[in-house]
Amino acid sequence: MSASISSLVKHPLVFRGRDHRHSADGNEVRLPFGQANLDKACAGGVPAAGAMSIRALAGQGELQLLNNVLLQKAGAQKRIIWLPNRLHLNPNWLSQTPYQQQSWVINTTNEADALWACEQAIRSQACCCVVMYLAQIEPKAARRLQVLARQYDCLVVLVHPGNRIPGALPVNIDMELSCDARQWFVHLHRVSGAWPQQHIAIEHPLPASNSAIVNAFRQFSNSAATAIHEVS
Repeated sequence: MSASISSLVKHPLVFRGRDHRHSADGNEVRLPFGQANLDKACAGGVPAAGAMSIRALAGQGELQLLNNVLLQKAGAQKRIIWLPNRLHLNPNWLSQTPYQQQSWVINTTNEADALWACEQAIRSQACCCVVMYLAQIEPKAARRLQVLARQYDCLVVLVHPGNRIPGALPVNIDMELSCDARQWFVHLHRVSGAWPQQHIAIEHPLPASNSAIVNAFRQFSNSAATAIHEVS
């Protein structure tokens, strides 16, 4: 019986949700996002070790959402590895972050190389965090990174569109960033230590619509012939 259970636990699609790291007082170490509604829904924040998934388009404000978490991880004085995977990571943004000196950007030409580089960074134990952009991520690969990251006390952030994933990924937190005409939301598909939730309202640096741009044109335009283009 024990052999059968052991074989089942090792299956790539089985997620061991209770395999946690804990602080000295017995509580799991979590890093808050600095968003009250989101932190409450995530039982205090994201676990400090393991993988998390953000379903969002690149440049949708995902880095601002992660900023408070990255600041806390940077306190370990280890490297933060960025794997943009053929995307262009804004160097001006990175140069203005407090963890710029700890950040290394590694460019790869395909996702297989990005996944390999991510694993090597985790195993090196020189990194406190790896942020990787992917077009898609398979559950088996996500679970592998989850296990490695917990083993080596590293936080792995997977940013991907997520439109081809039917269910939740086997990671600590699987969230999706979205908005309507007025508000930004986070949808939690999976969260370790709490229940999934939908439509968690958050404060977001980007406007949910282009009304601010339209109003600025209306206010400062001196020409009656100026055309105002609105994006629906």
